[in-house]
Amino acid sequence: MSEKDELMAEAFAHLEAGDPETALEIGKRLESMQYSGAYEVQAMAYADMDEMEQAVTVLEAGVAHAPGVWLLWQLLGNYRSDLGRFPAAIEAYEAAGNCAPDEDLVIVDFNHANALTRQGDFAAAQTRLDRTLESPHLAQTGRAFIENAIALRMHLLNAQGEPKAAIATYEALRTQEHDEEGSNVSMADVLAELSHAYKQSGDRDKALATALEAVQRYKWSDAALWALRAARNEQSDTARAMHLIVEGQWYEPLEDEDPDGPAPEFVTTYDVVADDEAEALRLIAECEPPQVRESLRIAETHPIETDDDEDAEAASSTAYKGVYATGDYHMYQPGEEGDLLEE
Repeated sequence: MSEKDELMAEAFAHLEAGDPETALEIGKRLESMQYSGAYEVQAMAYADMDEMEQAVTVLEAGVAHAPGVWLLWQLLGNYRSDLGRFPAAIEAYEAAGNCAPDEDLVIVDFNHANALTRQGDFAAAQTRLDRTLESPHLAQTGRAFIENAIALRMHLLNAQGEPKAAIATYEALRTQEHDEEGSNVSMADVLAELSHAYKQSGDRDKALATALEAVQRYKWSDAALWALRAARNEQSDTARAMHLIVEGQWYEPLEDEDPDGPAPEFVTTYDVVADDEAEALRLIAECEPPQVRESLRIAETHPIETDDDEDAEAASSTAYKGVYATGDYHMYQPGEEGDLLEE
């Protein structure tokens, strides 16, 4: 392995470990070595630090330096799309498609379709997504990628008022034979779209049951949480937005600690709109494994500030009741509260 490859691997390891600052330093060192991967590393580090403008600037310099590297164009498209710059994002995806190998076009087309969806151009998005789903290289992308593509197709069908077609799309996915398990993350989004389809079709019970299943798959999915709030469709003049610190007892030992030891306790956080703490705790329990629900207790409650758009949505008088955000788990053994373990 060359020195550049070793530095790239080291940089990605730091990104994976939540250390973008060190990854950024490595990226700048790689740039001094005239290596195109330097721009990818630096951009991802800036994105991890929520400096999206700087990430885009780095990638724009990268594609000027190495216009034939499709990964840089695709990442530029992704970040421009995240910033709402859809025409510029689409230009980047088109450039990526012009230089990507045939087997990677399936990925470029999917991200291109996603940007078109965000822009509201559903017909063009569907055409581009069809290229993804009809690609001879689709199977090579893995089950989770396919589920993401199916979720996007269902979203487009729901957005165009075709819930029965969305449900049929899910049924086709469910009956497919596959040799690997999909991702709970991607399946949560698929089930969220299925819930919306059931709601559009007038089947509220199925919409609610499917949204609950989606949240159980991956409680950090914004799409799943939104589907659950929409399926329940409850509002109240007396509801308030709360940030809660929640404690509970986990149901099994942690494998990386003592697999034969006691199950740890945990702390996590939730943003909830509810009439009171009792209702908030019931809504929180729906997002947790059934084995821990009886142990849940609220340690602290704070009103949600409205300094940003997400908080303002939750605090709005027209907000649906339900969970809006949930934090990570911090596991600890009794008596070790000062040294919490994050899972």
